[in-house]
Amino acid sequence: MVNDSPVMFKSKLLNDVPLSTAEAEYVALLLCIQEIFRTKRLLVEMKVKDDTLVVVHKDNPSAIAIAKNEGYQSGAKHTDVRYHFVREQVMAKVIRLEHIGTKSHLSRLSLTKAIPTNEFQFLVAKTNVGVF
Repeated sequence: MVNDSPVMFKSKLLNDVPLSTAEAEYVALLLCIQEIFRTKRLLVEMKVKDDTLVVVHKDNPSAIAIAKNEGYQSGAKHTDVRYHFVREQVMAKVIRLEHIGTKSHLSRLSLTKAIPTNEFQFLVAKTNVGVF
């Protein structure tokens, strides 16, 4: 989000089959961070100064624990090493992960699942985009 407005929504079919929800969320976290870095590189090319800490909101505490290396290892031992780029960025304090409740998470607007009208309107109001 930039100025409380979403910059991108994306849905992707994974190439690998995650063995747990936490692993699937951790992989999604990597994809999110890759998009953030692409956007930051674009800003650099446009000569826009951007030295802000990136805060990523995640609604899955297990994925956050894997990224922070906080003990959730039993289901993550087999996780492909390339996904630990997330952990490296968190440890280097380039990325900060924050837990957010599922009902408040703007990713629910990605239209991958139907949500009740009142929840949809609540989330749209949080985007500063408006209703079409």
